Formats: sequence, structure tokens, C-alpha cells
Amino acid sequence: MSDSRYTDQLLLAQMATGSEPAFCRLFDIYWNKVYATALLLTKSPVMAQDIAQEVFLQLWQRREQAMDIEKLEGFLFISARNLVFKKMSRLKLEDAYQQYLSGQPVNAAQHAGEVTEFKELHSIVEAGICKLPPQQQKAFRLSREGGLSHEEISLQMGVSRGAVKDYIVRSISFLRKYLSEHALVFVFTALSFLLKKYF
Repeated sequence: MSDSRYTDQLLLAQMATGSEPAFCRLFDIYWNKVYATALLLTKSPVMAQDIAQEVFLQLWQRREQAMDIEKLEGFLFISARNLVFKKMSRLKLEDAYQQYLSGQPVNAAQHAGEVTEFKELHSIVEAGICKLPPQQQKAFRLSREGGLSHEEISLQMGVSRGAVKDYIVRSISFLRKYLSEHALVFVFTALSFLLKKYF
């Protein structure tokens, strides 16, 4: 075992018992590496700092399992990558959803990869909407795409305003779950490309 790994294991053992000095030492040793990894993947200093802080917060919160970590540097890298993965996934889902609702066209001047990305995410959103029950789908489209109020939708569909609200609430709940399950694959592919390119 190298000296650095021996030091890591010793500090992890101390941290597992609740030693804050041991945790602070590990923080000092690995902060720059974790931050650099997050910055490389996000291209955002603010986001990278948030990710790095979350990585070490999770390490401290799970300190009782610290002795299970065999190689700390690899563990921290994977933790940072996974947090970036989740954050980028959420941001891309929100962006795709908002662009879908606003009907924004894809800018022809965008990079070809970004155009493809938008189309794929747009397809995921549309596929989710198509899986809604007929009444929910109709109410959702009239609201989000047609811009109609609940009252206008209720008149057009022949149902109460309360029913319209329920349809839309249920639709949004379903779509959030659907998007979180189906868009992750796309984001993971993009991150995997970055990891192969730089590591």
C-alpha cells in the first residue's frame, strides 16, 4: 500500500469514529482534485463548487461507513461524477420541458450536437405526454400548448374546473417521473463521452 493510501485509510478510520480533524485533513488533501473534476464536467465554477461541497458533505454524513472505502480518490471522483450527472439531468429536463411548452424553435446557428440533443429531449417529453390518459392529455395540451385557462378548458371539455385542475396536476406529476426515468440515459451518454475524452 502506498504512503498516500495508508494515510487515507488512517484518516478514514479516524473519521469513522467522528474525528473532525481527520475529515478536515482529507478535505484539504482532496478539495482541489474534486473541484477540478466537477469544473471539467460542468464548465461552471459556481456549479463545480456546489458539487465539491456536496461530495464532502456526503462523505462526512456517511462517515460511519468510511472504512468500506478502499481507494478514496476514486470514491470521491465517482461521487462527484454522479452528482454532476444528477444535476445536469435535472437542468436538461427543465430546459427541454420549458422549451417544449414555450414552443421555442431550435436555432439553426446552434452546434449540430446541441440541435440533436434538443430533438432527443423534445422527443422524450412528447413520448411522455402521449402516455397520459386521453382526458389528462387533452387538458394538458390545451393548457400548456393552447394557453387556455382552466375555465376555458372546462367549457371545451365539458367537465368541471376542479376536474381540469386534477387532470393537469396528475399530468405534471406523471411527466416529472417519466422524464426523470427516461432522460437519464441521454445525459449519461454525454458524461461518458467527457470521461473517456479526459480520463
